[in-house]
Amino acid sequence: MKSRLYRWNNAWKLLFVFSITYLLLLPEYTLAGTPNISPNGVPPKPAFIESKEDLVDVQVIDRPTPSHPMSPQTTNVNIVELLRQLNETLLLGYLENLTAFGPRVTGTENCDQAAHYLYETFQDMGLVVRYHNYTDDVVSGSNIEATLYGSDSTDIYIICGHYDCVEAGSGADDDGSGVAAVLAAAEIMRNYEFVHTVRFVAFSGEEQGLIGSRHYAEDAYNNNESIVAVLNADMIGFAPTGSDGIKGKIYENSPSEWIVTFTQNISQVYADYIGIQLFSQGKTWGSDHYYFWEYGYDAVFYAEFNFNDYYHSGNDTIDHMNMTYATRFSRLMLATLAEMAQQSRPVLKITSISGGLGVTAQITNIGDENAQNVNAMIVITGGLYGLINISSTTKSAVINPEGSMQAKAMLFRFGKILITVTVDASNAYQTTKQAVGFLIGPVVLNVVSKT
Repeated sequence: MKSRLYRWNNAWKLLFVFSITYLLLLPEYTLAGTPNISPNGVPPKPAFIESKEDLVDVQVIDRPTPSHPMSPQTTNVNIVELLRQLNETLLLGYLENLTAFGPRVTGTENCDQAAHYLYETFQDMGLVVRYHNYTDDVVSGSNIEATLYGSDSTDIYIICGHYDCVEAGSGADDDGSGVAAVLAAAEIMRNYEFVHTVRFVAFSGEEQGLIGSRHYAEDAYNNNESIVAVLNADMIGFAPTGSDGIKGKIYENSPSEWIVTFTQNISQVYADYIGIQLFSQGKTWGSDHYYFWEYGYDAVFYAEFNFNDYYHSGNDTIDHMNMTYATRFSRLMLATLAEMAQQSRPVLKITSISGGLGVTAQITNIGDENAQNVNAMIVITGGLYGLINISSTTKSAVINPEGSMQAKAMLFRFGKILITVTVDASNAYQTTKQAVGFLIGPVVLNVVSKT
């Protein structure tokens, strides 16, 4: 009797398993609550475009690359003070406020209301705020930009995310998580002074094809703005397992690899406050960093390690997020941004160009930091019949603040000459100065600066 009952129970179990398996294999059928699972290794992309070919081609002229800040090697107590202020409560408050508007599709009232909320929130922080409005064939909308001006620099660092989302839901992770990180960074950094200018930007039109960020990057390019680094956060709050919660992804192009190194150093130096190991992923076109690349700016895209199971669905809600993970990721970006924005730079100045036996240029570091790997080039052209074209390079490993170096070029010709001196360093901007003079044999006379 016991054996027969045992076999009967097993038969029912097999029938149940067979039935469930059959239903799951039926087209369009899923069990209630089953997430829309996406491949773990696939980065997000805008909802309404299928491939990179759907994006707008950009043609630009190469622009000078600004010097990069040096990667931190030791903990800075000022950065630790900032990190301690970024907690789950702060982040969750902004996330709840943003998702309360419901679906924020660009061009709809919900999205406009969210834009107004962001504008007023930044304004209440005491930041300089503006609507960056754009009109496009696909959709018109507004980016929201808040600025914290630097004390002694026109260099710009940007932290950004997109506040629009798809119609299916409230877009908690995509990309409420990124915008909450931007708001939290602004709330904390506004109380401190930084050497360089910081912009906190929330884009719309991302889901329609990176439209808002394209117009923003285009305007920055046309205005010749010195944007050193763009830190784009898009989906940084999903971590269903413990191992997912200690890892993150970063996407970059070749010119932006220095930001990857910088951020990875940040994650190590401030490991006690961040606890995320960052993995480089290379290029992807699917978020708002892309058009900064196209317009010649260095940018990276931060994303969660395990791609969100509820991507572009009504289940992309706060309760499916890991707020501890989102806080750690937000701290990683905050520390990276603050370290970059606070670093002083060397400033190289060509203080004089003189003649005599050859040409001598005096270069002085008038900045507050050491200039590293300095290269000074003197180019001399002109002379009788325009036959002179001579260049000479002088190098110095370091020029200390208020320190100087000399560069010299020797030649033997005759006639009026143009002297061009160009100086750069691995951590300082290039500077150029010109002068004219008259050459008799090896002696340069009547040197007069042009600039």
